[in-house]
Amino acid sequence: LAPEDFAILPWSWTPNDKTKLEDIYNCGFNLAGFVAPDSLDNVAAAGLKGIVSDGSIHAGDDTAKFDDAEITKRVRAAVERVKKHPAVYGYYLRDEPAANMFPTLAKWAAAVREAAPDAKAYLNLFPIYASGPQLSTGSYEQYVDDFVKMVKPQFISYDNYSLMDDGSLRDGYFQNLEVVRTVALRHKLPFWNIVLSNSHFHYAEPTEANLRFQAYTSLAYGVRGIS
Repeated sequence: LAPEDFAILPWSWTPNDKTKLEDIYNCGFNLAGFVAPDSLDNVAAAGLKGIVSDGSIHAGDDTAKFDDAEITKRVRAAVERVKKHPAVYGYYLRDEPAANMFPTLAKWAAAVREAAPDAKAYLNLFPIYASGPQLSTGSYEQYVDDFVKMVKPQFISYDNYSLMDDGSLRDGYFQNLEVVRTVALRHKLPFWNIVLSNSHFHYAEPTEANLRFQAYTSLAYGVRGIS
């Protein structure tokens, strides 16, 4: 299954290690996660594609001061370095932005689309249980909808970790799927869900049952990618 049809990736920065990349492929993933430009040869050798992580184009809060010319220059340089490599699937820009970053992210995403029209600009959104200051907008649906309208992404990605170590399911898991599905259908976009696959803080240990629960509930709502 090609990532263009359905993306399956480990949400992490993947080391340039042939054995680890082969393990990722053998586990059924088709994307290597986020990879350094110098790792692309090993990514391709493992039968995978990757989302290029180049620090010069990570769109952090501090980049809001960059003008259009600086953003374009950085993106063009990053793309030029790897654009002919067959393992390039996209370019990592930002994880969990507040809505007040959307105007800046729109510039980064547009620069990627212009420099690499066949690649994806990767941006991932907060979950529905994020705080008001984190979202910096009125409602969660408005947050997702404003993201699409302003940034014009090629797909919507968000994360939701709702399996807790006391056996409970965090409130809002299905509502999150419903909201993102609604916005995705409204704008005719595919969407990806990042689900829980390791224990940390008060999250549950992974089991076959809870991995299947997250995968199949996501599929039931129409996702086109699981991280």
